[in-house]
Amino acid sequence: MSIPDLLFLSALSVLVVALGAFSFLVVLSGLRRAGGPVGGFGVRNTLQALELRPSAGASGARWAFYLHRVSGVGVLGFLLLHIVDVSLFAFSTRLYDRVHRLYSTPELRVLECGLIFAVLFHTLNGLRILAIDGWSLSARIARLSLVPVVVITLVAGIVASAVILAPVL
Repeated sequence: MSIPDLLFLSALSVLVVALGAFSFLVVLSGLRRAGGPVGGFGVRNTLQALELRPSAGASGARWAFYLHRVSGVGVLGFLLLHIVDVSLFAFSTRLYDRVHRLYSTPELRVLECGLIFAVLFHTLNGLRILAIDGWSLSARIARLSLVPVVVITLVAGIVASAVILAPVL
């Protein structure tokens, strides 16, 4: 493995860790807003404090709220990393080719599948939010509009993932 490969993988690792840290901060912020989990930091108590338990009426909207933020940061991070790796072409085509060979590895193909799901969800949910705000949709319609976002994200994401993973399976 060459130095550019190691640098790229290091930057990708930093991105993944930063995304995990951001996800933690989003959850922590939600817990702070809710007054913290009652009865300790177990999974059930934490989900209840974040209004993410299945019995909560707005749990789908809360999941969408948190996932929208995390997917947005993930897509932004990948975009910044991608700008850097594409700019390698200006310095050396050989260096560019070496780093881009990493994208064909099974591990990075799995990460690309995650990226596809993040882009799909973030885009579709963003359009849903624009429609809710632009047309002043009721809470019921806003909640129901999340269903097609999830269905389209899952179907299109699974199809795209099958195409991405097909060469390595």
